[in-house]
Amino acid sequence: MNLLKKQVLSLKSLLFAGLFVSVFTLFLGCNKPVNYPLTTETLGAGNVKWTETQTPDGWMLVTNEEGTSLGYSKKSGLQLLQVDGFAFKDLNRNEMLDMFEDWRLDFETRAKAMVNEISVEKMMGMKMNPFGGWMVNADSLDHIIKESLDLGHRQLRAPRGGANDSKTKVNWNNMVQEYIEGLEDMVCLPAVWIDDPRSGDVSSWPSNLGLAATFDPEIGAQYGRMMSKEWRAMGISMQVATQMDLATEPRWKRIPGTFGEDPALSMDMARAILNGWQSTYDEDGNDLGWGKHSVNNQMKHFPGDGAAEGGRESHTRDGAYNVFPGGQFFTHTLPFLACMDLPGKTKTVSAAMTNYSIGIEADGSPVGGERLATSYSTYKINHLLRDKYNWDGYILTDFGILTSKNYGVEDLSSVEKRLAVLQAGCDAFGGEGGEGQASIDLAMEAYELGVTELGQTEMDEIMKKSTERILRTHFNIGIVDNPYLDFKEAESTFMKPEHIEAGHQAHLKSIVMLKNSDGIIHKATQRAKKPKVYIPRVFVPATGGWTRTPASADPGFDLEAAEKYYDAVTDALAETYSGPVDREGNPTLSQNDIIRASKQEIANCDFAIVRISNPKNGNPTFMESGGMRDGPGSESSITDRKEYTYLPISLQYRPYIANSESVRKVSLGGDMIEVKENSIKKVVKENRSYFGKTGIITNEPHLNLVLNTAAVAKKTIVVLDMSNPMVFTEFESEIDAILVGFGGNRAANVPDNAFLEIISGQLEPSGLLPLQMPANMETVEAQFEDVPRDMECHVDSEGNRYDFAFGLNWSGVIKDARTAKYDVAPIIGETPFKN
Repeated sequence: MNLLKKQVLSLKSLLFAGLFVSVFTLFLGCNKPVNYPLTTETLGAGNVKWTETQTPDGWMLVTNEEGTSLGYSKKSGLQLLQVDGFAFKDLNRNEMLDMFEDWRLDFETRAKAMVNEISVEKMMGMKMNPFGGWMVNADSLDHIIKESLDLGHRQLRAPRGGANDSKTKVNWNNMVQEYIEGLEDMVCLPAVWIDDPRSGDVSSWPSNLGLAATFDPEIGAQYGRMMSKEWRAMGISMQVATQMDLATEPRWKRIPGTFGEDPALSMDMARAILNGWQSTYDEDGNDLGWGKHSVNNQMKHFPGDGAAEGGRESHTRDGAYNVFPGGQFFTHTLPFLACMDLPGKTKTVSAAMTNYSIGIEADGSPVGGERLATSYSTYKINHLLRDKYNWDGYILTDFGILTSKNYGVEDLSSVEKRLAVLQAGCDAFGGEGGEGQASIDLAMEAYELGVTELGQTEMDEIMKKSTERILRTHFNIGIVDNPYLDFKEAESTFMKPEHIEAGHQAHLKSIVMLKNSDGIIHKATQRAKKPKVYIPRVFVPATGGWTRTPASADPGFDLEAAEKYYDAVTDALAETYSGPVDREGNPTLSQNDIIRASKQEIANCDFAIVRISNPKNGNPTFMESGGMRDGPGSESSITDRKEYTYLPISLQYRPYIANSESVRKVSLGGDMIEVKENSIKKVVKENRSYFGKTGIITNEPHLNLVLNTAAVAKKTIVVLDMSNPMVFTEFESEIDAILVGFGGNRAANVPDNAFLEIISGQLEPSGLLPLQMPANMETVEAQFEDVPRDMECHVDSEGNRYDFAFGLNWSGVIKDARTAKYDVAPIIGETPFKN
C-alpha cells in the first residue's frame, strides 16, 4: 500500500468537505447568498437571544442561546452588535456584522474574511514571534508589551510560574486582551499565548521518549487531553511542539523529545497525542473538535531533523547537515504525514515548525537540489509539504533562522533572507520582533523587495495567504469570540489530583527493565524489617549554556522517599569544598569532596541502588560551545573556523578514539568554502570528518561509581536516566539489574517515587525500549544516520538482546500485543514524486 498516496487522497477529501460546508453556510434560506456586512438590529430589541453578565474577574460574559459565548471588556470601548436576535462583537468598529465577526460560520471562512481588514505593516507585525522582554504582573502592562501589541504582535510567549501565579496569569491575559480591544488602528484580534512544553505549573508526565516506551498511544492521547485543559486554563493555546523527528541517529542530542527511531510507533504516538491536544471533549469523552480546551500544535521539525551527521545537533553550525546515506529522507516525513490525518474531528494538525538543517543525499547532492536550510527551501515547503502533501497549515520557522542558523543563505542580506523565507512558504519568523519597530521596518523592506521582484499581485497574495494561516490558529480555538480567563477555573485546573495520578501512572509504565538477575526485582512481599540499601551520592559537574547549574553531589534518590521502602545508607560530604572558586571567591564542590561509605558499610547492605546518567558529551560546538548563551568573546566560544576541530560523539564512558574502518574519512555534509590552490581560488566542500579524534565525556566518574560499588556490594541495581542509547559492555556484566527511565517534560528525570515503586515491587515493570542499544561504538559508526533500527545490539550476560521493543517484567521477556504490533520490520517512506 502506498501510504503517501493514501494520505494525500484523504487530505484532499477533507479539504473538499470543508469547502462544501463553507459554501453551504453562505447560502442559507432558499439558497440565496448572504451578503456581508449585515445590517444590525437595535441592541436588546426584538426577539433577544442573548444575555450579558459581569464575571468576578471584571469582564463581560455574553451567552447566546444554543450559540457561542462571547467575552469582552466594557472599559475597552468594544461594542456589541445584534443580528437575528444574537449578539456579536464589532471587531472593526463599523457597526455592521462582517463575515469574520459571525460566529455561526466556520473558522476557515472567518479567517480568510479578516485578512482584508489588516494592513501589510500589521501583517508583518503578526509574523513576529518574540520571546518578549516585558514584565508580567497582575495589575498593569508595561510599555514593552504595549509597544508589541501596537505593532501587531499577536502570538506571544506565555508567562511562567507556579500555583501562586495563577491570579497573575489570569489578570495579565485579561489586561492584554482588553488593551487590544481598545486599539483603533487594527481589527480586534486577541493575542495567542504560545510556549514550549512546560514544567512546574503543569502535571508531570514522561518525555515524548518516555511516552513512546509505554508503547501505548492511548496513554499519549490521555496526556494530550489533560495537558490541553491545563494550558487553556492558563490562556496558552499554541504549543511549539509536538516534536516527532525520527531518532535514527543514536548520538543526536534531541532524542528525548522524539518518540524513538521506529516509524510506525512514532506515527501512532504522534497522531494520538496531537489528536488529544487539539480536540475538546465533553464530560463523556466525546470528541467535539476545536473548542475551549483545544491547543494548536506545531509538528516539528519538518521534514525531520533526526538524521544528523555524526549526531551533531543543528542548533549549532557544526550540526547544519542532515544526511541520508540510506536514502530514507521520505521515511523521516512519515510521522508528519500521520498527523495530517488525525482520527478526531480537528482532522489535521494545524501548524508546523521547520528544522534548521540542510539535507544531503548519499551521493553528496542536496535534497531537492537546494543546499538550503529548510525554512528557505521551496522544495521542502511549497513543493513537498504544501503541494505534494496538500497541507495548508501555519508554519513558524525555528528560532534564529535569520541570524545564527541561516545555513546556506549566509551571503543574502537581512532583507533578502526574510523575503526568501516567505517565498519558500513559511508564514512567520521564529524569535523575531525583539527590536520593535525596527523589526517591522526590516520586514517591510522585504515586502517592498518582493513587490519589485515578483510584482504587487504575487507579493500581496503571499502576504494574505500566510496571514490567513496565522488567523486560523486564532479562530479555531475560539479566542476571537472569548479571549478572557476565569480565575476560579484556572485555580481549580492547576495540578488536578486526577491529572497528577494519571501522569504518575504514565511514568511507571514508561520505565524499562533491561536486566533482572535472579529476580532481584520482584513482587513485594511482607518483611519483618526494611531491607538495608546503599544509595551513593552522584557527582554532577557544573553546567553552562541555557541552563547554568552549579556542581552537585546528591544521593541518587531522595532519602525521605527511599525510607518508605528501605533503610537507606549514603555517603557524607566534606565540610569545606575543594573545587574551583566561584565569582564570589568561594570554593565550589568537587567530586573529591564526597566521603564514600566504607566498604564494610556497603557490604552490610542487602543491595545497592546506583543512579547514573548515560554518557554525556562535552564536545565544543562551532560558535556556540556549551549552549546558545556562550557567544563570541566568551571563554568557551569558538569563533575562528580555522581553529575548529570536529570530534566524535561517544556513547561510552571511557575515552573513544574514532579510528575504526566504519568511521567516515570524508563527511557527506560540509559548507562550500573558498580555498586557494596553486594561487588559484576555487570552491570546495569542507570535510567535517572526525577520523582519528577522541571524544570528550563529562561523566566518566559515573562508570567508576558503578564498578566500585559493584565490587563491594552483595548485589547492585543500576538506575539509568537515559537521553541517548549507550554502550552497556562497560559495566552490564558486573551488576545484577538495570532500570531505564527516559525523563519527564522538558528533560527532567523520571520522579524518584516511580523508580522506587518499581524497584520495591509495588508494580510490575512494563516499558519497552523505543531505541536500540548498540553493542559497541563501531556499530554506531557503521549504521546510517537516516535508517531506523540498523545497529548490532548489545547482548547481556543473561543472553537478552537490547533491541527495539525489548523489556522485562517479573516473569521475563515481555511478549504481548504491543510487541506483536511493533516488533516487525520498520515502515519505509516512499517518494510522492513517482509518476
